Amino acid sequence: MAKSHAERLQELNVEVGTLRERDASRKEALSELKNELKDERSARLKVENELVALKQQLADHLAQYQEWDKRRWGVVVVLLGAILSLVSGLIVALIVTLAKK
Repeated sequence: MAKSHAERLQELNVEVGTLRERDASRKEALSELKNELKDERSARLKVENELVALKQQLADHLAQYQEWDKRRWGVVVVLLGAILSLVSGLIVALIVTLAKK
């Protein structure tokens, strides 16, 4: 037997209510996913910023090390020159002393 309009209308109202509940739960799930995505993006940006900072610190450290290396070699060259100058002066003094005897 065919259902009456009132019964059919009641069934449709129940179905619409069910669909609204599903829609609300899907909207809530979507909102949660959006928040998680936002949090994930924030975390990723934080990690990327920390990585950039670490790379800059490494570059600064390497530049400082290279500068100290240059200075160290400069000191070695100056000390070597001073030692050679002292040795040559001593040799000349020894020769002069030996030549006077």
